[in-house]
Amino acid sequence: MDRQQDNAADSGKLDLTIITPRGVKFVEKADMVIMRCIDGDLGVLPGHAPVSAVLGDGILRIYNNGIEKKLAVFGGVVEIDDTKVNILSTIAQRPEEIDLERAERDRQEAEAAMREQSEEHQIRRLQVLLHRSLVRIEVSTHLEETPYSQEEDPEEED
Repeated sequence: MDRQQDNAADSGKLDLTIITPRGVKFVEKADMVIMRCIDGDLGVLPGHAPVSAVLGDGILRIYNNGIEKKLAVFGGVVEIDDTKVNILSTIAQRPEEIDLERAERDRQEAEAAMREQSEEHQIRRLQVLLHRSLVRIEVSTHLEETPYSQEEDPEEED
C-alpha cells in the first residue's frame, strides 16, 4: 500500500475524484458517496471492495462530516477501491452550474409533449429529458443549503 492510501485509510475517508471531458471537476474527501448506477443506487464507505460500475443519470450524494452535497451526474463509469472513488462522467454539474429556469422549462416541455406523443420512442426520449431536468432541479435547490469549494477549471482560465 502506498503512502497516499495509508493516509486515506488512517483518516477513515474516501478520496473522491470526478473527471469530465473538460478535466478534473471535483476532488474531495468523503465519509460516504451514493451514486446512481444503471441497475440502482450504490453506496460506498471506506474499506469498500474493489468494483467498477456503469453510472446512470442521477444525483451523486457526497457525505462528509455530517454535511451532504449533491451533484447532477449523467452517465459514465465509477472505479472504487477501499479508499478511492474515481468517477469518469460526460456531465457532472454542481448546483451553481445549473440553469434552474432552463431545467424547469425543459421539465414543462417534456411533460406537455409526453401527454401529446403516442410514439413509444418519443416518449422514452422525453422521459430521459424529464428525469435529467428533475435531477438538475433537485441539485440546484441544494446550492443554498451547502457551500461548495470553488475548484478552478484549468480550461476556463484560457
